[in-house]
Amino acid sequence: MKIPVINIRYILILFLGAIVFQSCTKTTPEETKVIPEPEPEKGPDPIKDLTYVYSSESQLEFSLYQNNELQSSFAQTDQEKKFKNRSKYFRPQTITLKQDSLFISKVGGHKEAYKIKWEKEDLLIYQDQDKDWKHFATKNDKNEISLNIALYNSQLKSENSNALRTGQLYNPTSINEILSDKSRADMKTIWLKIKIIYVPENKKS
Repeated sequence: MKIPVINIRYILILFLGAIVFQSCTKTTPEETKVIPEPEPEKGPDPIKDLTYVYSSESQLEFSLYQNNELQSSFAQTDQEKKFKNRSKYFRPQTITLKQDSLFISKVGGHKEAYKIKWEKEDLLIYQDQDKDWKHFATKNDKNEISLNIALYNSQLKSENSNALRTGQLYNPTSINEILSDKSRADMKTIWLKIKIIYVPENKKS
């Protein structure tokens, strides 16, 4: 039996249509998904400048020594008589901490700078002359900085001379820091030790 030609044509058309439809409906392979890398965690903010300003002071000691022995003491009202305005110009007005550096500003525009490090609550400065670290100040739980300073006048009299020596120190351990020479037996030294408190600049009332 012969198959009509028209039927074969329809069959071919349907067959080709099925192939085209199948090719169109095939899903394309999924693209490889790129997993974004997590952003690096932000580190701590850079240390900002922190400035402490002069708040108050108190007298710890004001005495006359000879041969490393205490001879007498003076009243606080005698400071100007013995030292004039030296304490005003020596004590820092502001202390600025910046990373590993310390910047000091004083009355009259005088400035100092030191390399620093912390040992718990103790602030140490590096002394270039001694090539060593020296205790400078202490921070308390109120975020205040406590600094001791000392002023001294020494007089050494002999038959032929009258030598005078003056100076000042940050955070002296004792008067022995200046009474260490062989002539101290004949030397008289007036020693003034002051404790100064500094507070953060933004908390200064």
